[in-house]
Parts: sequence; C-alpha cells; structure tokens
Amino acid sequence: MDSRRNKLLALALVAMLAASASLAWIGRDEERIAVDRTLFTVAETEKINKVSMVRAADSVELVFDGTGWSVNGAWDADLQMIKVLMATIMQAEPHRPVAASRVDTVNSQLDQRGTLVTLSITDAPQKVFTAGGNAGKSEAWFRNNSDRRPYVMIIPGYRVYVSGIFELPASGWREKRVFDLNWRNFKSLTASYPKEPAAGFVAEMKQRAPGIRGLAAVDTTKLSDYLDAVSLLMARRFVAPGVADSIIRRGPVARVEVRDIADRAYGLDLFAPGKNDEEVYGRLDNGEIVAFDRSDIPAIVRRKAWFVAAKQ
Repeated sequence: MDSRRNKLLALALVAMLAASASLAWIGRDEERIAVDRTLFTVAETEKINKVSMVRAADSVELVFDGTGWSVNGAWDADLQMIKVLMATIMQAEPHRPVAASRVDTVNSQLDQRGTLVTLSITDAPQKVFTAGGNAGKSEAWFRNNSDRRPYVMIIPGYRVYVSGIFELPASGWREKRVFDLNWRNFKSLTASYPKEPAAGFVAEMKQRAPGIRGLAAVDTTKLSDYLDAVSLLMARRFVAPGVADSIIRRGPVARVEVRDIADRAYGLDLFAPGKNDEEVYGRLDNGEIVAFDRSDIPAIVRRKAWFVAAKQ
C-alpha cells in the first residue's frame, strides 16, 4: 500500500514539475517575443503637422500651419502641451504584448473608451493606433488597428500613464495665457474695482517707459513687476458652462483690460473666491470662464496706491 502510494506521489511530482517547466518555458517564450520598439513612433517627429484624436466623447485636431499650432481650427494651442505630446510620441514604446488571456477584454475596453490617434506629415497619415488603458490609469495600451494586437506601453525610466496625453479634451490643449502683452505691442492697461473706484488706474506707455496716468511719482520697479505678472498670467483650466454660475452671478470684484497698439482690447473680469477655494474664477471678454490658481491673483489686483513711489 505504502509502495503504491509513494509511486503515485512520485508520478504526481513529476507531472507538476513538467507542468511548471512548461509554464516557465512559455513565460520565457513570451519574454523572448521580439517587440518593435518603434511600432507606434514616427521617425521624423519634427515633421508631424497634424495630430487627430477621436473619442466617443469628443474629438481634437491639432494642426501646424507653418507658424503655429491650432486646436480644432478655433484656438491657439498651448506650446508646452505640444512639446509634451511630441516627447511622448518619440519616447513611448511597447513594453510587451498584452497577455493572450486578456486581449479580448483589453480590445473591448479600447473599442468603447479608447482614443483613435492619427499622426500625419503633410496631411498624410504615418501612424494610426488606438490608445487607452485600465480604469486606474496604471497601465496604458496602444493597439495597431490593422491586426488588433494591443501592447502595454511605457516610457523607459518613467512611471507615467502614457495614454493620458491622448485623453485630454480640447480645452486641455488650448493656450492658457490670458493676455498677449509685451513691450512691442503694449498701449495701455486699465485696472478697475467696482466697489473701490478710487483704487483703479490706467498704466500706459510714456515715451519709452510705462507710467500711471495722473500719478507723478511712480515706483517703476513695482510697475514693471506688475506688468510682468499680468503678461505671464496663465489660467489653470477652462471651466465647463454652468459650473461657476453661482459665483458669476455675484458680479466681478475686479477687471483688467489690456489694449495693444492696434487698440484691440483683451479683458478679464475676476470674481471673489470662497474662503476655502483654491481657485479664482475669471471671465474673458468672449464669455468663457477660466480658473486660476488663487496664489497667482494677488499680483494682478494691485491698487493705485501700491505704485506710489516712497519719498526719499
């Protein structure tokens, strides 16, 4: 009895070892699959002039016209975001194919929630693939739609969700600089405060330097710092319609309006934030609502008295 039992155990052990060896060999075979690291890249990234990103929720088309990038033919693009996009295209590479047991599930998710990406040079598509990932944004997938084979994507040396850049809405690609202000085109800046009319002022070019209308002794360092802060003001994001209605209805507490030498006006109304709000809402002259980091706002809502030069 014991002899027979020992033989059965020995046979079972041999079978387990054989199965383990087989699995290990399969694992090594999967690791040995040659993956083309350039499968989703474009060799001459700098020549890309159009990137189309189509999702069920929305579509984004970025186009370079020879001088600058635009978003959906309506807005200037954020050049920093374009740089991030091109860096992603250059550096993203397949880490490994998605395991065979998961291909159907991953393809289903890509079909439902993925982004169809087309990279073009002189309007001719160079690469077309679907980008997406798991719900936790911890694993990114690209799929070559010709063979519907998805790959796990990485950027070597970084822990980043590679597909995230392709999931941004149109507003995420837009230029977020509010004022087109520089010394070559600056004519005047008007700051006004509805509840403090006397605190308002007009800064304007006087000969070769900016000054404040009606103010003889101006602290030029403070004025230069102020104009720099206005010129560099960046919105954090564009706000969906209706989100800030309750705050907008209260009316603005400040307005900044810049005019260029062609007398074009660029205006921004600012609204008081709640006590614990981290963002301040603003309204552009075209009616769009934008959100700013609260810490960026004090530098652009200076009162007239702040610019008075100290007596020597």
